Amino acid sequence: MDSECLVLLPRVCAVLADPRQSLPDDTSLEKLLDWFTGLTKEDHGLALLESCPCLVDYISTACLDKTTDPSMLSFSLKLSGLLAASQHGFNLLQDRSILGVAYDSERWQVAGLWEDPSVRIGWIHGLSNMMRHTQAFHFLDQAGLTKPLLQLQTDPSLFVASAANQLLARLLTFHQPTTTQGNGLTVPPNKEEVELDVTMDTSPGSGCSITMEILKHLESSLESDSHTQVLQGLRLLALTLPELEAPLRGSVIRRVLRPLEGLVREGRRAVAQPLMDVLLATYRSGPCDSRLVSLMASMLNSQNHSDAALCAAATLHPETCPPGLRQKVVAVLLGPLQMVTGVTLLGKPNDRHTDGQTDHRHTDQQTDLRHTDQQTDHRQTDEDHRQTDEDHRQTDEDHRQTDEDHRQTDEDHRQTEGRSSLSLLLDHLNHKPSCVSLLCVSVSSAPYITDMESSASVILAVVSLLRICNGHSPSPESKAAIGCSKASTNLIGCSKVQRCCLDSLASLSTCPGAVERVVEVFHVLVQNLQNPDSDPTVLQKNYQAMLRWLRVSAEPNSLADLVTEDLLPVLKKRVCDVRWEVRDSTLEFLGQLCEALSCTVTPILLEALCDQESYVRASAISALARTLPLSDQQGEQGNQTQEQTLGQLLDILSQDSEGFPRRAVVQFFISWLKTHPSSSSSSSLCSVLSLGSTDLDWEVKVHTLELVELLMEETLPGHQESELGSAPPPYGGSGGTNLLTHTDLTHPYAVTPSQPSPLLTYTPTDLTHTYAVTPSQPSPLLTHTPTDTHTPPTHTHPTHTHPTDTHTPPTHTHPTTSVVCGLSRLVELGVATALLNGLFDCDRPVALKACSLLLRLRDAVCPSRSLKKGAMTTDDATVATVTFDLRGQVWEREVTRKLQEKRGSDWIKESREEGCDRPNKNRDSERTDGAGSEARDRSTGKSVCEGSARVCEVLWSLGLEERQSVLSQSSDHVQNSPLSLLEDILNATDTSHTDEVIVDCY
Repeated sequence: MDSECLVLLPRVCAVLADPRQSLPDDTSLEKLLDWFTGLTKEDHGLALLESCPCLVDYISTACLDKTTDPSMLSFSLKLSGLLAASQHGFNLLQDRSILGVAYDSERWQVAGLWEDPSVRIGWIHGLSNMMRHTQAFHFLDQAGLTKPLLQLQTDPSLFVASAANQLLARLLTFHQPTTTQGNGLTVPPNKEEVELDVTMDTSPGSGCSITMEILKHLESSLESDSHTQVLQGLRLLALTLPELEAPLRGSVIRRVLRPLEGLVREGRRAVAQPLMDVLLATYRSGPCDSRLVSLMASMLNSQNHSDAALCAAATLHPETCPPGLRQKVVAVLLGPLQMVTGVTLLGKPNDRHTDGQTDHRHTDQQTDLRHTDQQTDHRQTDEDHRQTDEDHRQTDEDHRQTDEDHRQTDEDHRQTEGRSSLSLLLDHLNHKPSCVSLLCVSVSSAPYITDMESSASVILAVVSLLRICNGHSPSPESKAAIGCSKASTNLIGCSKVQRCCLDSLASLSTCPGAVERVVEVFHVLVQNLQNPDSDPTVLQKNYQAMLRWLRVSAEPNSLADLVTEDLLPVLKKRVCDVRWEVRDSTLEFLGQLCEALSCTVTPILLEALCDQESYVRASAISALARTLPLSDQQGEQGNQTQEQTLGQLLDILSQDSEGFPRRAVVQFFISWLKTHPSSSSSSSLCSVLSLGSTDLDWEVKVHTLELVELLMEETLPGHQESELGSAPPPYGGSGGTNLLTHTDLTHPYAVTPSQPSPLLTYTPTDLTHTYAVTPSQPSPLLTHTPTDTHTPPTHTHPTHTHPTDTHTPPTHTHPTTSVVCGLSRLVELGVATALLNGLFDCDRPVALKACSLLLRLRDAVCPSRSLKKGAMTTDDATVATVTFDLRGQVWEREVTRKLQEKRGSDWIKESREEGCDRPNKNRDSERTDGAGSEARDRSTGKSVCEGSARVCEVLWSLGLEERQSVLSQSSDHVQNSPLSLLEDILNATDTSHTDEVIVDCY
């Protein structure tokens, strides 16, 4: 804790303990508690108690005063629990008799403070905070705090009830005995479980008494007629069971099993889902007996099919579904889908029963035959018993007839029950809300229950359901159940079911039986697009499913005719849809389609650039970016289309009033530079950097800096993995990754020394290259000063042609020459200006990104500032002479001031007095150090005029490390500090202020 905070904290505690003073709100108290929580985590609060004894005095004063404000009392209870979390703090508070008074709920009830929910939840959180050691557990037991805690489980405030349940779950698992013999439920109870039950019943004060009290209350809650008690009891069970270990787990399950069976028999719909959560938690937490599995099966046989379907969906996953229940779960989930679509998904329900009947009949017949043989032997031995045998046979016939009647009756009962269940399911399907709910659960679960044999049938059923939703008849292979016509009518145009079907189809595309159904799926997806009433969200999911199924076919060309004849005509219509959401998702899909099938639809995308909706224009630009890898395959026509596209995009960047299209334009050029690293148009890049770095939208500026970063990686060969990759880490030198400045050093399009970029391999000896830097012929890009920073400059250099036509890269290039040419190239493109625009930008993310890139550039190419002129090598001196123009920039004065501070003001003064034309920024120049230094061109002896500056000199003069440290801090780091918080509390309670005090802690 800071010394300033240590000075202010006693005053703050005195203010908080004074009942005559109050804060305008309790947010500052919560912030103060968060600060204390962080401090106690460092050393369990020992240093906090030793350095701030005023906290204990404050808690004592606040808890002894019955007139304390409820919010202050709640804060005091939470703070006392926080300090008592360590044994040292607990003993200190106990020695002063603070805890017994603070957590006496009856005392606060008498004072009338218990009615406030904030006091009750503060009481619970205080106990929860201190529950870190056995002393706190025994204090809760001896003080009799379990009873009021159990009462708060059904508190009217949901926050209080939830907090009470969380604390009760902790208490149940806090003092549980453990065993090394597994974590199971044994039948009958083993010795450890019996001993545990005896201990809990006969050993009060041992810690088990709390567990016993909670379990008895839990058992009575589950048997209660109160819905709230039952619900909270089930929630407590679901929280506790996954954390319990044997033998306590077995004891708990045995106690609650009978009440759970009663709840299942009653069939309360309101507790069906919490009850299923408990059963699944029991099954997941360890082995369980057959009674629990029977309860789960009973839940699946619920009369309400919606509840049964939800339970089945929750039980479906392998880790929660008992093997014996899987067939029943599948039947519950696929039954509604089979009934509506008529596609056979399940076997005949009575097949297994019929086989059983046949086996019984066969056994009876064998028994009868053996019995008849015995009667024949007796008849041959003794003729006198013939009449008796006849009577026996008649009796046996009567018995067989009776058994047959019983079997027939049982079969009739089962058929009646089956018809009753089907009738109930049909009633649910003919009611629209329950029909939609059932089918959504059924279809959403379908991908998880398919296997090698049933996947094709499930796909067919989902396709049939989509046809029904579109108003078409189901698949010719299906035979819908009689009586489902109303259900089919209710499903027409139901977007909720359509979305579930499309999500399911997308998942089913990976199933083994998908290949044989790909054409049928594709046809129904095209039908969805042709439906004029389709919801925009349905069409978007339709596009996503279509992309998944386009990858299913073993031969991609097999769907070419379907795409060109059926799909593209529909997409052309959808691009002109009156709903902008449809146009937007269609253009996005077109870009993905071109990428997947290696085809282009550039004219459609170019037309969409003029759409009236900005989102649509942005999606069209993004789709064009996806087609860039295919542009080289179109020859001369593709090049002309690309030039037209670049012109339109630059117009959008300079004229569009919305930010989304402008962001997409800069991202387009990033993609373009990645796919065409050696044929990028310098004029277009200059315009993008000039416009993007001065845009009003901060995201456009960040994307522009990403383009700058890519240019730096490509233009400075050999520095991608060394100097550029070794820049100081952001955020004050920490080792964490900055999302704004992190770069993948293994860029797929990075230029390597073995394959230098044609744009970078020009040398002073190659004077015919377009961008060659020569002393006698300065580049027009280096001598141009824009008059308007928001308008791209007009460039006079010729259009760059492909390197294979005009220039052969030299085999050997001196490293320093390459660095000089690369840095000069970056200056030509306007990279230095764009970076400085970003550095002095008012948006912190932009400035931070630019600062990081400038640091990387400086450390990559500039010689150390500690080197004097005599100590510099020729290579360092050559790099240090690359200059750029400052004139006309908004940050010119700031940079000039920084340069004056670094090298003295006489250089600037002399340049103003002499005056000259625009300087040559690429000629070697030199100056003498010290006061009265001057800059003169080595070839002519003339001074370099005002407005130009050496790149490396500017980079070393800006104090980039200090700037990065400041920019890395949050904008509210001062207001969000603990010192500011304490000052706010004092100012808010200072009565000498007449003006309203605004607390800025949040």
